[in-house]
This record gives sequence, structure tokens and C-alpha cells, in this order.
Amino acid sequence: GKIRLGINLNAGGAITYLTDGFYGENMVNNYDLGRQLQTSLYSGPVPYTPNGQKPVATWANLGWNPVQTGDYYNNPAQVVGYNQTDSTRLYVKTIPLIWPLNNVVAECTMETWIELRNNTAHVRVRTLINRPDKTQYEARTQEVPCMYLNGPYYKKFSYTGSQPYTNATVTELTNQELTACYATESWTALLNKAGRGLGLFVPNQYRFATAFFGATGVGSEYDGNSAYATAAPLIQMDHNGVYDYEYDLVVGNLTDIRQFVYAQPRPAAVPDFRFGAAADKISAGRSGWTFYNTQDTGLPIQNELNVQWGRSDSTKSSFDIKSPQVFYRAADVPVVYVQAAFTTPVTEVLFSWRRPEDIDFLPIPERQKALSIIGDGQMRTYAINLAGKSGWEGTIMQMRFDPVLNTIPRTNERAQRVRIKSVTATAP
Repeated sequence: GKIRLGINLNAGGAITYLTDGFYGENMVNNYDLGRQLQTSLYSGPVPYTPNGQKPVATWANLGWNPVQTGDYYNNPAQVVGYNQTDSTRLYVKTIPLIWPLNNVVAECTMETWIELRNNTAHVRVRTLINRPDKTQYEARTQEVPCMYLNGPYYKKFSYTGSQPYTNATVTELTNQELTACYATESWTALLNKAGRGLGLFVPNQYRFATAFFGATGVGSEYDGNSAYATAAPLIQMDHNGVYDYEYDLVVGNLTDIRQFVYAQPRPAAVPDFRFGAAADKISAGRSGWTFYNTQDTGLPIQNELNVQWGRSDSTKSSFDIKSPQVFYRAADVPVVYVQAAFTTPVTEVLFSWRRPEDIDFLPIPERQKALSIIGDGQMRTYAINLAGKSGWEGTIMQMRFDPVLNTIPRTNERAQRVRIKSVTATAP
């Protein structure tokens, strides 16, 4: 009596049908096989041209892009297994296709488990990658999941403020272009004029994106008019990765959506990154940390990040190691403890941070603190004292380690390493 949900076995087993109430209209947009409610992943190379086949020009920048439903040419992905356990539980196993190419099978499988619970659908997804190309490509933003609803669900909402879980006023996201959103309660919603629709909750994720395509307020499931929302974390997709994530779809109004979200376990309020932890599935033990112009030793992650402290491409000026987006109050984190071993001739590294108003990391003293290190390869705990530091205040959105200007090792860069066991607010 609350919702009806359906998957389409001729569309990769993606969710193609979801109603508000037993007799409600289908909210899910099915204009082509890139819509629906589904998983879409990204990695290199860009462009991706297996056996010389070139991607359609419009989407050439997507690279390796397995899509659960199918491809741009309307070839459906293959369902290789499915099961309806009972009236509330579905399972499907899919071999996805590469979106910009014509009927090119992706070197991975996606498994999806769906369970209806009252006015919600709980979804768990596992992607098993087995690519012969063992290159470690840089992290890309993922769609975990992407959610396309019909034109009437044009009103986009989230909470983006600095007082999450207090019932503070939500934000209406009015930009129709694809826009990133710092969702500090880990949800976004697409609603109709009456204020009802669908909320997307992805625990421990803060980077979401929304958009609208076509004419707002009108259209059915086979029209191009469509509202869009996704959780879009930056994640490295390894050639041999196993990636699990979970999300919840909440049917109702903003009150219903927030009531559900507030009843879920809260994310960590201070840094507590311990690499290789079994609980970290979506980023395969990296706890959401990513690398720019450098790389680690690949999977499996065994109790530490083992990262090159140097540039992979020496034509680029720098490199860095970044945390995922987070929500910390600076006042709650007077010290950040880093358990790490550096093997490098340099004696200082930079600890940098980003606040919500910063478009990116800013190379200014109010967003950095130098950390003295010993580069002999021995594991040590370094304490970064931040209490009273100018700029360490308000909300902390992201953290980063990068080299001090002009100290990047210019010789034998790839032999220099940092092994990081943890980044925490308490001494390990």
C-alpha cells in the first residue's frame, strides 16, 4: 500500500518502475537506456577505444563507463541471473555495457539486491571488475546510483547547511545545469509541485549532483524531460576491484525523507580513517581517499595506503593525496594524528584543508599547515596541532597532503613513498 517497484530484465535489471502509493504513476524516466535508477561507473582511459572502436563523439570524454541498463545505441545489458525471493525482495545480476560504444561488454558484473521496507526501498550493489588492462587510472566521479525521474519531479532539494540533523531549513537547488552539491545530511530529493516524490539517501556520502533536462513540470516516462540526482563520490576503479555500496529510496515528502534519514546511524563527526578496514567497501579499503598525479600499490589494501611520494607525470607541477568530502566542525578537531612512514629526502609536507565556501583547495596560509617529517621509512605518529590556527574554523569539508612548494623530489620520484596507516582525531 506504500510503493510499487519493478526492475526490467530487458534493461539490465535496473529499476524502471516506482510509484508513490500502490496505484500511483511511474516516477522513473525510461527515455533511453541511460536513464532509469541504476549504477554507472567511470575509469580510464579517455577516450576508451577497445579494438579500435571509437566512442560516440558526444560522450567521448566518459572513458571506460559500464552502465547497468545498456548503451547509447539502445543495446540492453545482459541479465545473467535474477530472483524474486518474495513480495518485497528482488535480486539481479548483470553484465553491463560501455555507454558510448556499440554493444561493447564491460569487463565487470553488477549484482543488485532490493528490499522494500514500508515507504522505502533499500538497495545494495556489488560490482566485480576483472579488466585485463592493469593500468592504475586516476579517480573519477561515480554515479552510485544515478536517479532519473519524470518531468513533473522538477523540484530539487537537499540540506547543504552547517547544522545537519537539526531540522534546519532545506535548500532548493534551482540550477538546471549539472551542479555538484555539498549535501551535509547525505541525501537529495526530487519532488513534484505538490511536494511529493523520491529521496535518495547514500550513507557517508556528501558529494551529490543534480540537474534537469528539457521542460520542467511535464512529461511521462518515455519523454526526454527528466530530473536527475546522484551521489557522486570521487573513487578509483581498480582493474581487480570489488565495490559495494548501499542506498535508500524514500517515497514521500521532505518530512518523510528527513525522518527516515535522521533515524539512520550518523557518520563520523571527526577524522577516523583506518586504511584497509573491512567495513570500507565502496572505495576498496582506501576509505574514500584518492590521488592526483601519483598512485598507490593497488589492491588489496593491506592495513595502509602505500603511495608514491612523487609525480607520476613530471610535466605536471605537483601531486596530492586527498580525503573524501567530509563534515567536521573544526572546533571538535584540535589535533589531527597521522600514522605514517615517509621514505623521501624532503623534511616537510603540507597538510591542507578545504571549507565549503572554497571552490577548490586554496594555496593560502589560512588553508595549510606545514608538517615536519623524518624520511627514513619508519612508521611514526605525527600530531598536527590546529587549535587556534587561522583558517581552521567553521566546517571542514576535505583534507589533503601535498608537497611544500619547490620541494618536490626531482630525481628518482617514483622510488619515494609514504605509507599511511591512519588519519584520526585521537592518537592511535
